[in-house]
Amino acid sequence: MPHALWARCPRVIVSAPALVAICWLAACTQHAAAPREVDKVLNLYTWAEYFPSTVIQQFETETGIRVNYATLDSNDVAETTLSAGHSGFDLVTVNASPHLGRQIPKGLWLPLDLARIPHWSNVDPKLLEIMRRVDPENRYAIPYVWGTTGIIFNPDKIRAIMADAPVDSLEMVFRPDIAARFKQCGISMLDSWVDILPMISLYLGRKQLDTDPQSLAGISDTFARVRPFIRRINTPGYYDQLARGELCLSIGYSADAVSAQRLADRLHTGVHLEYRQPREGIPMYIDAFAIPADSRHADAALKFIDFVLRPEIAVELAQATSFAIANSAAMARLTPELRNNPMIYPPDSARDRLSVDRAFSMEETRLLSRTWLRMKTGH
Repeated sequence: MPHALWARCPRVIVSAPALVAICWLAACTQHAAAPREVDKVLNLYTWAEYFPSTVIQQFETETGIRVNYATLDSNDVAETTLSAGHSGFDLVTVNASPHLGRQIPKGLWLPLDLARIPHWSNVDPKLLEIMRRVDPENRYAIPYVWGTTGIIFNPDKIRAIMADAPVDSLEMVFRPDIAARFKQCGISMLDSWVDILPMISLYLGRKQLDTDPQSLAGISDTFARVRPFIRRINTPGYYDQLARGELCLSIGYSADAVSAQRLADRLHTGVHLEYRQPREGIPMYIDAFAIPADSRHADAALKFIDFVLRPEIAVELAQATSFAIANSAAMARLTPELRNNPMIYPPDSARDRLSVDRAFSMEETRLLSRTWLRMKTGH
């Protein structure tokens, strides 16, 4: 798909549907452009908070490559967009599991030319090892950021209600007699089957989520018993409510726990928040760089990956966001506040409990998505 229009337009952040529409318009109205102009473009598809404008501007200044930043709304929507082909994107941050794992066999991604990413050696080898569960030879993706899913809570409110609350256990939310005690101060959880169903499976003593009917029935029954005590099932904005004291307990992301605490400090709400990785197991997520197989600007994508892997850039990204970076060379340069924050970087003693789910087929994905919808609605 032609991208001459992008090289002439100022950088804007748009949603994926808007980007597709603009690409279509460009195809209809483009004028001939020199290849040199076309090559100075990178169409990036990622989460809104992943790359601050200062980093994008520095890359543009150093390389002369114009970055068009399209915001990713969900991994499932991204998968649909990319599967259709001719998306116009050149670089995507994709969830390693389950999405990347099932997309590689479909031929959605271009094998990476690591010789053109000299800073690839900075990537944390432990994360590369975990990535090999879905990308066996680390051929198609390079981890960018990672985090865990766990328990975010307001210790003052929780301990006022239950002094010995098991804050490091999934019992806090999935054991009915405990969850009932925190109904009034507000419980929330992510609206994401990819996160919640594996956590219920861990709570029930199973290390991996499966689609066996009996297993899914047990997961559904467990959730049904605590559903009356859950105030909110939604992902956007929950950490804002935690920061304001409107919720006291949540299943959420480690990065959001840090963001919520920072927001509470900024707003002077007096709310203190803590985060625990569940003792039953620690679900982790890895978002990785991958280049679509039909990318028109793969060279620009490789340059951006290498740029982000430079230690000083990785440090800037770590400080601007609340995500754990997958860059070993940058770790020593982080402030002690970040480097030693167990919300962001679990201690070595916890790393043995990190778990990544296997890749689910599209049939399994549809089944699990329908199961979660029924669980939420009670139908």
